[in-house]
Amino acid sequence: MTDHKVTPKKLDPEFVHVLRHEDPDAMRAAFRHALASLARVRSKEVIAIKPNLGSPFPDHTGATTALWMIEETVAYVRRKRGRPVIVEAPSHIHDYQQVLELTGAGELFRRLEVDHVDARTDCIALRPLKYDDSNGPVYHVHHGALGADGMICLPKLKTHNRTGVTLGMKGLMGLLSVPDRHKFHRRGVERDVVELYRRLDDRIRATFIDGIVAMEGHGPTHGKPVTMNVIIAGCDTVSVDAVGALIMGFEPEEVEHIRRAHDAGIGDRKRDWRMEPAGLPLPMRPFERAREDNGLRTQFITIPAVSKVLRMTGMGVRGRTKPILTGPITPNACECAAQCPSGAIDENHQIDLKRCTGSGLCVHTCAQGAVRAEGKRHKWARIVRDLTGL
Repeated sequence: MTDHKVTPKKLDPEFVHVLRHEDPDAMRAAFRHALASLARVRSKEVIAIKPNLGSPFPDHTGATTALWMIEETVAYVRRKRGRPVIVEAPSHIHDYQQVLELTGAGELFRRLEVDHVDARTDCIALRPLKYDDSNGPVYHVHHGALGADGMICLPKLKTHNRTGVTLGMKGLMGLLSVPDRHKFHRRGVERDVVELYRRLDDRIRATFIDGIVAMEGHGPTHGKPVTMNVIIAGCDTVSVDAVGALIMGFEPEEVEHIRRAHDAGIGDRKRDWRMEPAGLPLPMRPFERAREDNGLRTQFITIPAVSKVLRMTGMGVRGRTKPILTGPITPNACECAAQCPSGAIDENHQIDLKRCTGSGLCVHTCAQGAVRAEGKRHKWARIVRDLTGL
């Protein structure tokens, strides 16, 4: 008797699909199937792949896109005989090469021999659309995104201290020049996020939110990782973001940019969703929300001269709150060393502050309570010592 391989039915692009698997191999297979179902790629097309690599923390911290999702997307585009290019950039205060090396993305890109660009450079004007007010804002977007035939977005499931959540639409800010990022934050973000998405919408083939390890608390970089084992997939980024917000315990209408996009008719926050495998419940979990940002710090660090100094002095990592040892410990009694993404803490809880990137995972996971975050006075004294060499 011959065994026949059953080909799974393609996912319907009219719905949002929530992939939920605890087994990594099963999740990878489900993601490959979702790519083939939802992300249309033709031969010889150039496809811009937009992950979240906004900070120097690997994917298990909840801050950046899982590397295997990037790898599978590159492989899919190549199977379809297209040409993939990674278009992304970190926050305006981070160094691109440092982020690539600390996240492991640099090693991945070298192994895959895939083109990648720092999206903050070589930007060209994205002007108001044909029938828009000609006095509307002009955005400067990397030519790798605007010149591509299409785009596949791989954002992260995270909270955000300015917008509540940062998912597909908000993640498009990673394509902007540094001056435009400054303007977004100084104007309040929400309206510009919607307008940027409106102008790029036709280029986006599909969006796949990485919620395998998400982030709650003071995101987008100072939060805590939370394992959700989900990927949220669809062709309408507004709908995908709405389901992502719902999973995080937000009502979609309370997230301003999701509500504005829906009201403007450029997406549907009420679109139906489907679980894969069928029959599982939607994995809703009330995420701890980010502390509300009053905007004063953002107004300061987005002053162009200040932003440049912060980037040149490495304050994106140096300026983060680092851990300190507060008491006696039992070696190998907790997961601090294993959880540290930069290998800055050993089994005896000796901390190498020069290697530490300030992810905070050791503080959150120390079962002995022997590690805590440094206070402000300690932090600024350390920064002064680092910068002056005293």
